[in-house]
Amino acid sequence: MIPGIGATRTAWDASHTPNAANNGLAYGNDPSLPEYLAPSGAVYSEVSDKGTGRIQAYLLNMHAVDGIQILRRVQQELPSDATFAWDLPSDKCYRVAFNSPTLQAAGDYMAEVQLEYIREDGTMATSADRFNQAMFWLDGAGSLPDAENRC
Repeated sequence: MIPGIGATRTAWDASHTPNAANNGLAYGNDPSLPEYLAPSGAVYSEVSDKGTGRIQAYLLNMHAVDGIQILRRVQQELPSDATFAWDLPSDKCYRVAFNSPTLQAAGDYMAEVQLEYIREDGTMATSADRFNQAMFWLDGAGSLPDAENRC
């Protein structure tokens, strides 16, 4: 089963509650999340299947957590067979990728995640030791980190 990134649109919709401000892109409701980060309390925003019928990308909004906690939370969004592929630390974010036989069978994918701390003014913090947002997307299986594509 694919719980998050890579799930079919049908499976995603069956396991995620649309947000009140849902325009087809927002799910979940946590009114305690900061408004600047999660308008209308959307836990998931910018959810997109890009017309494929399989969830290709989304943002996970959360209260600030440290690096260990964020990786535990990221794992909840991945198939249970996901394993660490690579990471790419930066001064403003942390990128990590996961291989998964389940994702590979679903479309020759791997999951990539950019972990960030977004400030109230909308900018990224210059220290990447606390995180409040995770950006998930699918990439081709076996993709290598792109050091040129920075946060």
